Amino acid sequence: MFFDWGTPIIHIGDFIMGAFTSLWIAVLVFLLSVLFGTLLALARFKRRKNLIFILATVYVEFIRNTPVLVQIFIVYFGLPQFDIHLSPITAGVLALTVNNSAYIAEIIRAGIQSIHKGQWEAAASIGLSHFQMFRLIVFPLALRNIFPSLSNQFIMILFGTSLLSILDVRELTQRASILNSETFRTMEIFVFVTLMYYVISILSSTVLRWVNHKFYPNIK
Repeated sequence: MFFDWGTPIIHIGDFIMGAFTSLWIAVLVFLLSVLFGTLLALARFKRRKNLIFILATVYVEFIRNTPVLVQIFIVYFGLPQFDIHLSPITAGVLALTVNNSAYIAEIIRAGIQSIHKGQWEAAASIGLSHFQMFRLIVFPLALRNIFPSLSNQFIMILFGTSLLSILDVRELTQRASILNSETFRTMEIFVFVTLMYYVISILSSTVLRWVNHKFYPNIK
Protein backbone atom coordinates (compact mmCIF):
# COMPACT_ATOMS: atom_id res chain seq x y z
CA MET A 1 0.00 0.00 0.00
CA PHE A 2 1.26 3.49 -0.81
CA PHE A 3 -0.17 6.96 -0.39
CA ASP A 4 -0.55 9.41 -3.21
CA TRP A 5 -0.75 12.79 -1.49
CA GLY A 6 -0.27 14.50 -4.81
CA THR A 7 -3.91 13.78 -5.70
CA PRO A 8 -5.50 16.15 -3.12
CA ILE A 9 -2.68 18.68 -3.48
CA ILE A 10 -3.18 18.93 -7.26
CA HIS A 11 -6.89 19.63 -6.69
CA ILE A 12 -6.42 22.09 -3.84
CA GLY A 13 -8.08 24.82 -5.91
CA ASP A 14 -11.33 22.82 -5.95
CA PHE A 15 -11.08 22.28 -2.20
CA ILE A 16 -10.52 25.99 -1.57
CA MET A 17 -13.61 26.82 -3.62
CA GLY A 18 -15.55 24.25 -1.61
CA ALA A 19 -14.23 25.71 1.62
CA PHE A 20 -15.44 29.19 0.61
CA THR A 21 -18.87 27.72 -0.19
CA SER A 22 -18.98 26.01 3.21
CA LEU A 23 -17.93 29.23 4.92
CA TRP A 24 -20.46 31.58 3.29
CA ILE A 25 -23.28 29.10 3.85
CA ALA A 26 -22.26 28.85 7.53
CA VAL A 27 -22.18 32.65 7.91
CA LEU A 28 -25.59 33.06 6.25
CA VAL A 29 -27.17 30.26 8.30
CA PHE A 30 -25.67 31.70 11.49
CA LEU A 31 -27.02 35.22 10.87
CA LEU A 32 -30.50 33.92 9.96
CA SER A 33 -30.49 31.58 12.96
CA VAL A 34 -29.57 34.42 15.34
CA LEU A 35 -32.45 36.49 13.90
CA PHE A 36 -35.09 33.75 14.21
CA GLY A 37 -33.56 32.41 17.39
CA THR A 38 -33.94 35.82 19.03
CA LEU A 39 -37.65 35.90 18.13
CA LEU A 40 -38.11 32.38 19.53
CA ALA A 41 -36.21 33.31 22.69
CA LEU A 42 -38.45 36.34 23.24
CA ALA A 43 -41.55 34.17 22.70
CA ARG A 44 -40.36 31.73 25.38
CA PHE A 45 -38.68 34.17 27.78
CA LYS A 46 -41.51 35.07 30.16
CA ARG A 47 -43.09 31.59 30.16
CA ARG A 48 -46.58 33.00 29.75
CA LYS A 49 -48.82 30.12 28.70
CA ASN A 50 -50.20 31.84 25.61
CA LEU A 51 -50.39 30.55 22.03
CA ILE A 52 -47.08 32.13 20.98
CA PHE A 53 -45.23 30.55 23.92
CA ILE A 54 -46.76 27.13 23.17
CA LEU A 55 -45.95 27.28 19.45
CA ALA A 56 -42.38 28.43 20.11
CA THR A 57 -41.88 25.71 22.72
CA VAL A 58 -43.23 22.97 20.44
CA TYR A 59 -40.97 24.20 17.62
CA VAL A 60 -37.82 24.30 19.76
CA GLU A 61 -38.43 20.92 21.41
CA PHE A 62 -39.43 19.19 18.15
CA ILE A 63 -36.47 20.49 16.17
CA ARG A 64 -33.92 19.78 18.92
CA ASN A 65 -35.14 16.19 19.26
CA THR A 66 -35.07 15.19 15.60
CA PRO A 67 -32.06 14.58 13.30
CA VAL A 68 -30.93 17.47 11.15
CA LEU A 69 -30.40 15.12 8.18
CA VAL A 70 -34.07 14.11 8.30
CA GLN A 71 -35.01 17.80 8.42
CA ILE A 72 -32.89 18.39 5.31
CA PHE A 73 -34.71 15.55 3.50
CA ILE A 74 -38.11 16.95 4.48
CA VAL A 75 -37.26 20.42 3.16
CA TYR A 76 -35.66 19.27 -0.09
CA PHE A 77 -37.64 16.14 -0.96
CA GLY A 78 -40.87 16.78 0.95
CA LEU A 79 -41.76 20.36 0.00
CA PRO A 80 -42.04 19.57 -3.75
CA GLN A 81 -45.20 17.58 -2.87
CA PHE A 82 -46.73 21.00 -2.11
CA ASP A 83 -45.33 22.47 -5.35
CA ILE A 84 -42.55 24.21 -3.43
CA HIS A 85 -39.35 23.55 -5.35
CA LEU A 86 -36.11 24.85 -3.85
CA SER A 87 -32.59 24.71 -5.21
CA PRO A 88 -30.19 22.47 -3.25
CA ILE A 89 -28.41 25.47 -1.68
CA THR A 90 -31.67 27.23 -0.77
CA ALA A 91 -33.09 24.04 0.74
CA GLY A 92 -29.86 23.42 2.63
CA VAL A 93 -29.70 26.95 4.04
CA LEU A 94 -33.38 26.76 5.03
CA ALA A 95 -33.02 23.36 6.72
CA LEU A 96 -29.87 24.33 8.63
CA THR A 97 -31.50 27.62 9.69
CA VAL A 98 -34.60 25.80 10.93
CA ASN A 99 -32.39 23.44 12.94
CA ASN A 100 -29.94 25.95 14.39
CA SER A 101 -32.60 28.56 15.23
CA ALA A 102 -33.91 26.17 17.89
CA TYR A 103 -30.49 25.76 19.51
CA ILE A 104 -29.59 29.44 19.31
CA ALA A 105 -32.99 30.36 20.76
CA GLU A 106 -32.10 28.48 23.92
CA ILE A 107 -28.67 30.13 24.08
CA ILE A 108 -30.19 33.61 23.72
CA ARG A 109 -32.98 32.83 26.21
CA ALA A 110 -30.37 31.78 28.75
CA GLY A 111 -28.48 35.01 28.08
CA ILE A 112 -31.60 37.14 28.61
CA GLN A 113 -32.40 35.30 31.84
CA SER A 114 -28.86 35.96 33.08
CA ILE A 115 -29.51 39.73 33.15
CA HIS A 116 -30.12 40.87 36.71
CA LYS A 117 -33.57 42.16 37.55
CA GLY A 118 -31.98 45.45 38.61
CA GLN A 119 -30.95 46.16 35.02
CA TRP A 120 -34.59 45.92 33.90
CA GLU A 121 -35.72 48.13 36.78
CA ALA A 122 -33.01 50.72 36.06
CA ALA A 123 -34.03 50.84 32.39
CA ALA A 124 -37.70 51.20 33.33
CA SER A 125 -36.90 53.98 35.80
CA ILE A 126 -35.56 56.23 33.01
CA GLY A 127 -38.73 55.77 30.97
CA LEU A 128 -37.61 53.32 28.32
CA SER A 129 -40.24 51.25 26.54
CA HIS A 130 -40.01 47.45 26.62
CA PHE A 131 -38.56 47.43 23.09
CA GLN A 132 -35.99 50.10 24.02
CA MET A 133 -35.06 48.22 27.19
CA PHE A 134 -34.44 45.08 25.19
CA ARG A 135 -32.60 46.75 22.30
CA LEU A 136 -30.46 49.18 24.27
CA ILE A 137 -29.85 47.44 27.61
CA VAL A 138 -30.82 43.78 27.84
CA PHE A 139 -29.78 42.35 24.48
CA PRO A 140 -26.27 43.91 24.42
CA LEU A 141 -25.62 42.60 27.95
CA ALA A 142 -27.04 39.17 27.09
CA LEU A 143 -24.96 39.05 23.91
CA ARG A 144 -21.83 39.70 25.97
CA ASN A 145 -22.65 36.75 28.22
CA ILE A 146 -23.49 34.29 25.44
CA PHE A 147 -20.88 35.26 22.87
CA PRO A 148 -18.64 32.21 23.58
CA SER A 149 -21.64 29.87 23.22
CA LEU A 150 -22.67 31.53 19.97
CA SER A 151 -19.11 31.15 18.70
CA ASN A 152 -19.24 27.41 19.41
CA GLN A 153 -22.58 27.19 17.61
CA PHE A 154 -21.06 28.86 14.55
CA ILE A 155 -18.38 26.16 14.42
CA MET A 156 -21.09 23.49 14.67
CA ILE A 157 -22.95 25.12 11.78
CA LEU A 158 -19.74 25.15 9.74
CA PHE A 159 -19.32 21.41 10.27
CA GLY A 160 -23.03 20.88 9.59
CA THR A 161 -22.65 22.28 6.07
CA SER A 162 -20.97 18.97 5.18
CA LEU A 163 -24.44 17.35 5.39
CA LEU A 164 -25.47 19.38 2.35
CA SER A 165 -23.24 17.15 0.23
CA ILE A 166 -26.22 14.78 0.20
CA LEU A 167 -28.04 17.43 -1.88
CA ASP A 168 -25.06 17.79 -4.23
CA VAL A 169 -24.20 21.24 -2.90
CA ARG A 170 -20.59 21.73 -4.00
CA GLU A 171 -19.20 22.52 -0.58
CA LEU A 172 -15.95 21.07 0.76
CA THR A 173 -17.13 17.52 1.54
CA GLN A 174 -19.02 17.14 -1.74
CA ARG A 175 -16.00 18.22 -3.76
CA ALA A 176 -13.95 15.63 -1.88
CA SER A 177 -16.56 12.95 -2.60
CA ILE A 178 -16.53 13.75 -6.31
CA LEU A 179 -12.74 13.58 -6.47
CA ASN A 180 -12.81 10.32 -4.50
CA SER A 181 -15.24 8.75 -6.99
CA GLU A 182 -12.84 9.68 -9.79
CA THR A 183 -9.53 8.65 -8.19
CA PHE A 184 -10.41 6.26 -5.32
CA ARG A 185 -7.69 7.88 -3.16
CA THR A 186 -10.10 7.87 -0.23
CA MET A 187 -7.63 8.05 2.67
CA GLU A 188 -5.50 10.84 1.19
CA ILE A 189 -8.48 12.93 0.06
CA PHE A 190 -10.50 12.78 3.26
CA VAL A 191 -7.48 13.17 5.56
CA PHE A 192 -6.60 16.26 3.53
CA VAL A 193 -10.19 17.57 3.79
CA THR A 194 -10.24 16.84 7.53
CA LEU A 195 -7.12 18.99 7.93
CA MET A 196 -8.79 21.75 5.91
CA TYR A 197 -11.83 21.68 8.21
CA TYR A 198 -9.46 21.85 11.18
CA VAL A 199 -7.65 24.90 9.77
CA ILE A 200 -10.94 26.65 8.93
CA SER A 201 -12.23 25.92 12.42
CA ILE A 202 -9.08 27.27 14.08
CA LEU A 203 -9.11 30.42 11.93
CA SER A 204 -12.82 30.98 12.59
CA SER A 205 -12.33 30.52 16.33
CA THR A 206 -9.39 32.95 16.28
CA VAL A 207 -11.46 35.61 14.51
CA LEU A 208 -14.40 35.11 16.88
CA ARG A 209 -12.09 35.35 19.94
CA TRP A 210 -10.66 38.57 18.51
CA VAL A 211 -14.17 39.98 18.08
CA ASN A 212 -15.01 38.88 21.61
CA HIS A 213 -11.96 40.62 23.12
CA LYS A 214 -12.52 43.67 20.91
CA PHE A 215 -16.09 44.33 22.00
CA TYR A 216 -16.06 42.64 25.41
CA PRO A 217 -12.49 43.08 26.74
CA ASN A 218 -13.46 42.07 30.29
CA ILE A 219 -14.81 38.66 29.23
CA LYS A 220 -12.25 35.84 29.13
